[in-house]
Amino acid sequence: MSKSLRFGLVTTDQGWLTNELGALDASSFDAVYVVDHPAFPAPDPWTWLGFAAARTERIRLGTHVTGAPFHHPTALAREVATVDRLSNGRATLGIGTGYEREDFEPFGFPMQPFADRLAMLDEVLEILRSLWTEDVTEFDGAHFRLSGGARFGPKPVQSPHPPIVVGLNRAGEALRIAVRHAQAINTWQLGPAQVRDLHFELEAACESAGRDPATLELTSDVLLARDASRSDAERLAVLVRDAARSWGRSPSVTEWGAEGVLHGDAEAVAEQAGRFQDAGVTELGVAVNHVDELHWFSEDVIPRLRGVRN
Repeated sequence: MSKSLRFGLVTTDQGWLTNELGALDASSFDAVYVVDHPAFPAPDPWTWLGFAAARTERIRLGTHVTGAPFHHPTALAREVATVDRLSNGRATLGIGTGYEREDFEPFGFPMQPFADRLAMLDEVLEILRSLWTEDVTEFDGAHFRLSGGARFGPKPVQSPHPPIVVGLNRAGEALRIAVRHAQAINTWQLGPAQVRDLHFELEAACESAGRDPATLELTSDVLLARDASRSDAERLAVLVRDAARSWGRSPSVTEWGAEGVLHGDAEAVAEQAGRFQDAGVTELGVAVNHVDELHWFSEDVIPRLRGVRN
């Protein structure tokens, strides 16, 4: 019997979801993830997740993904730990380097070269883990030691800390950073074949570092085009791909097509979701932006997949 594929609801503007949190908590979804783009007209992610924590009891709460360059690590550590405490241990930190040009300079965040942003991500994750698990603040390249007898708080509920999920679409330094620090990686809009290839890379990177590959999960986010044809799904993927490239994402990480869009009726969508599970995915994030889609996916799609696979 295979383990059930978990499902996350991903939204780029959670305003519509604010009054539907009870329905979401009672649904078949396992988590909700919000984005972190200063240029988007969406609520601040971690503030909103604190709000959501008080209105839910079960569902996990996180970001896909927080942009490390937009946050001081001490402030981010406090925000995530606060949500973890308010939710009684349901926070998940998805984190990445940021990529959209409009998120940086207009808001006072220098957009460093990608290699420098990767180095920043590595350092931020080292600091976060130290703050959550040790009495620390002064960073010496290995630890972030507290000075003057100060003590960082609040500590998260989850031990040793909330799960860290590194967003990436290809093997490379980001994957090596994930192997050092994270509990999962998250891809965006890749198809099952691309995800399977990355899963092989994940296993190889873990083994090279002496880590058990089973301790680093693979999660994936996809678009949803309910009742759409494959050609419609392909057009949507190309539209989003071209927009992402115009915002600053590299062509090498935006090789997107219909395979990264769940499309068709409930039976077809469930079958497509199952292909991600076969590729090694443990949690599938689905881009949902309307309450009708929330109910349809929860009631018509997820039970089909779990009924077949369990």
